[in-house]
Amino acid sequence: MFGAVTAVGQSAADGSVRGNVYSNTYFRISLTLPPNLHAVDLGSLNAHGGNHEVLLLAAREGNAPSGIILLAVKLNVAPNHVLDEKDFLQKVRKSWDSGEVLDGQQLRIQKDGPTFHQLDYEIPTVEFDSALVTRAGDYLLVFKCNAKSKEALKVMVDAVIAMHHE
Repeated sequence: MFGAVTAVGQSAADGSVRGNVYSNTYFRISLTLPPNLHAVDLGSLNAHGGNHEVLLLAAREGNAPSGIILLAVKLNVAPNHVLDEKDFLQKVRKSWDSGEVLDGQQLRIQKDGPTFHQLDYEIPTVEFDSALVTRAGDYLLVFKCNAKSKEALKVMVDAVIAMHHE
């Protein structure tokens, strides 16, 4: 689907933000962020995924915790041994807090684009979340969207679904 993602001298972390567009040369993708979100300096975050999970992008609304996080998760690597998109989303559901409830699960097949597995969940009247997963070679690209309203979440999900790939 994404073609070969291996190239000499490249790594999964080969991404950058220009204006409101995130591009990653390794995965050959670009994502236009919603206008209310700005990219966050990844060095300022306390993220430790090891070599099996790479934080590629964090974007948020102002200083609020709402926004989009993009991870590249290497398939079939310890400690998680994620097998595919469905397996990843099952692990997400198992990690929920007691207050989180399912809003829906769907498969989004884009004409001439990636297929996304989507899981929507929420803490009622507090927070609305969506996990979108697509495969890129030996990795899953995992988008975690978090918003204070269903409308704001839809804007984020629509931006992810509209992601461009070469």
